[in-house]
Amino acid sequence: MELHEVQRPPTRVARYEAPDTLDDAFRLLASNPNARPIAGGTDLLVELDRGHHTNTEMLLDLGRIPGLDQITVHGNSVTIGALVTHNQVVGSGECQRLALPLAQACLEVGSPQLRNRATVVGNVVTASPANDTISALLALGASVQVDSASGRRRVRLVDFITGFRTTDLQPGELVTAISIPSLAPTDGGLVRRGIFVKLGLRRHLGRSHRSHRCP
Repeated sequence: MELHEVQRPPTRVARYEAPDTLDDAFRLLASNPNARPIAGGTDLLVELDRGHHTNTEMLLDLGRIPGLDQITVHGNSVTIGALVTHNQVVGSGECQRLALPLAQACLEVGSPQLRNRATVVGNVVTASPANDTISALLALGASVQVDSASGRRRVRLVDFITGFRTTDLQPGELVTAISIPSLAPTDGGLVRRGIFVKLGLRRHLGRSHRSHRCP
């Protein structure tokens, strides 16, 4: 008989590592195939407490790696690092101006305390249909930056998320950033507009669905 999650004992992880560089993180991933990366941890820690991920042997904390907590603008795109929280996006003038639907979606996530801890990349990697930011990022045409010891690849978000809580992420890989095409006028003068509106019978805990971007 399978126990309900509230009856299962929590998953205890025996080892914790906090590498200082991406190279160190990749080395640890290579030698520990059952390691599980963690940034904000707002989903993962709850799941471990409910007895999930029983094969996890190590938590790999990315919090010390420099540069992953930055929001940057390059040409016509906004890049959000793997450690950027929802509240960082909400408070970012660049995101409000160039990726407004994402900032609005981030404001819908949980409580202020949760938004201060949870990361946007973590939302994407979890790949739950309940994650508000995924709908906004899909509508904005976002892509993820995936790094590993062997190199880097960029994958459109629509291709990266392959199903319910499943992604295209391979062993030894980390999502280090999300790139979003800017809503600012392009070189050709095209002006795009976007807005995120969440409709539901209740304000929180409702599942989000993909919205559309209109020229």
